[in-house]
Parts: sequence; structure tokens; C-alpha cells
Amino acid sequence: MVGRPEKPVPDPLSAAGRLAEALRDGRKSVGVSYAELSARTHQYSAATLQRAASGAGVPKRAVVRAFAHACGMDLDTADRLWLTACRERERRGGAGLSESPSPHLIRDFPDLSAALEGLRLARGAPSYRLMQHLARESGRELSRSTAQRIARRHQVPGSAACLEAYLIGCGVPPHSHDVWLEAWWRAQQHAARERVEHVREVDLLETVVADGPASRVTDDVALRLLRRAGFDALERYRGFHTPWTVACDRCAAARRVRLSDVVLGQATCLDCPELNDRVRKAWAKLLKNHDGALGRREAEALRATTLLRTRYQRGHLDLHVFVPDRLTGSMLQPSAWHAVLDRVLRHHVRRPFRLEVMLVHADDSGAHRNGERPRRLAKAAGLLENPA
Repeated sequence: MVGRPEKPVPDPLSAAGRLAEALRDGRKSVGVSYAELSARTHQYSAATLQRAASGAGVPKRAVVRAFAHACGMDLDTADRLWLTACRERERRGGAGLSESPSPHLIRDFPDLSAALEGLRLARGAPSYRLMQHLARESGRELSRSTAQRIARRHQVPGSAACLEAYLIGCGVPPHSHDVWLEAWWRAQQHAARERVEHVREVDLLETVVADGPASRVTDDVALRLLRRAGFDALERYRGFHTPWTVACDRCAAARRVRLSDVVLGQATCLDCPELNDRVRKAWAKLLKNHDGALGRREAEALRATTLLRTRYQRGHLDLHVFVPDRLTGSMLQPSAWHAVLDRVLRHHVRRPFRLEVMLVHADDSGAHRNGERPRRLAKAAGLLENPA
């Protein structure tokens, strides 16, 4: 009986596709079924081996090696194909994986992070649970979360012991640890030099900003700089390079900033982009009007408008909406659509709020041509005002 032909590899030009094609060619060269191949491996089922050659994903390295060994394929070639497929998967996942530097060439912590990420892949991408187990067997401590953060470049080893535990978890033999420990020490020294240089630059920057005999920024100047950057102070000012608890005046989110970062424009609110993104998604859903909650005239009028900006402060969510003309504004004069907008927003914005809507447009007299600001036409209750 002739077996059912295999489905084509989804993307034969990708690295995962090339790996799948190589495994299929290896099986065909020895002329065995997946059931017979499973018996040869003594470990993996026919279904597991068939999935490994499907090209739908990247199988585990152990599965690829067992498959290749049972077919008499070159294991080094199989390893290279698997590693290339892993790197491609990481790039597509947004990790931005690149070729990792040799430990001899590591200069700083970004280099070290890239090298440790590549090391785990090169050693077969062991699971984080296995890495934890191997480290503990050798008397080292390495949690699964720590291993994962290091492997994904979210953290660097904080100590030589942590680095050694990670190396053991990757299966690196003890005689190869020294070159990695030397690389870690070089990265530490580079970071220390950068910290010293940064402190010098900050001191010089404060002298320039203070522009006074004391060469120190006063409380009043600090508050003005902070408010100009869009923050309100939640505690007293302690120093130019000392963390300061502040609140964003747009979304009221609290965070810690340094005045030196504020002056350099490096202090930004982390919550505002997320809030604005959620509001934009809610606004797009409102315009689609899938559930028919809006009337036809309201829906058409809203599609002619533009969402300008969002501001969340002290429980009030203010939306500024640009209206192209008075006719569109008159169509939106009844405020029934505000309730629909409020309902849609509460599905997206994960915080309590009281909605206020401001309709804005340039009047027919050519305010933009005359350099005037656009007129505000409606607020909160949605009542159309008659601008003077």
C-alpha cells in the first residue's frame, strides 16, 4: 500500500523550510517510513519525527540529531541547518538576533548579552528548566527566570557566580569558563569607566544649567524645568542626578526621573504611548460601527473628523477631535454618540475615567490663513457652542 504523500513545506526558501527539506531528503535516501524511523531512534514517535520534517516550525535540536542519525545524515550539517533556523525564528520574533561575538572580542555588556544569547543557541537551546537543573547539580544557583532574562538580553549576569551558573546550564565545559569570566570582567571595567565619565558630564551640565555662582540648580529652577517637560513633582527636589518621583501631567502616571535626564530630553512618560494607542484603537472601533450603535449620519460625520490628542489627568480623559466644517459639527451636536464612545473606550482603557470630548475646527473666516488657533466648538456634554 502506498502511503499518503507529505504536504509541501510551507516556506521552502526559509531556514526552517531548508531544514525540513534536508530531513525529508535524508529519510527518502534510506527509504523508510516514519514508523520505521521511529523504531530506529528508539526515543521519538513517528508523529514527532513527521512534525520535525513538516517545516511548520523549528524542532528541538535533539529531535533533529536523532532524525539525522537514523538516516545516516551528517550531524554537523544538521546542526548548522537547525541553528540557522533558530536564528531566523528569533529575528522574526522581534529579538533582533545577530551573529554573537566571540568571548575574546567582548568589550561591553551589550557584547556580552549578544554572546550569551548566541551561546545558548549554539549549545542546542536547552530549556530553562534544564539549565536550572544542571546549575544546581554543580552547586550553583540559577533560576529559570534569570536564565530566560539573560538569554533574551534583558539582563546581564550580576556576578561571576551567576555567569558560571549560566555557562554550566548551557553545557559549557569547566575548562572553557575562564575566557567568559575574563570577558565579563572587561565588560565590568568598561561600565565603570562609563559611569565615571557620565558623572563628570552631569556635573558639567548642571554648572551650565545653573548659570550661577553656586553651580547648583535651585529648587525653583528644577520645578520650572520639570513642568516644562510635562511632569509635576510628587516630592521635594534633592539633586540634579538624584532620582525624583514625579507624575506625568498628561496621564498622571508616577515614575522616577533624574533632572539631568529631563534637561537632556531623555525623561519620557512610559504610560502615555500605551494610553494613546489604546484610545486610537477604541476610536477606530467606534468608526467601524460594527454593532450599529451609531446612527448613519453620526457615523458618517465621525469618519470625517480626526482624533487630535488625548489627555488623562486626575480621572478625566479629555479627547480633542478636529471637525472639518460647521455642517459636520452640527451633525455631532447631539451627544448620544458620547455614550457609545464611552462604552468602547472602557473596553480598551484599563483605568477609571470620566470622559470629556472637545470638538475643534477652524471657522469659515479662514483662521488658519490668518495665523489664528482653531476654534473650540464643543465640550464634555457635546453641545455645539457658537464661537464669537
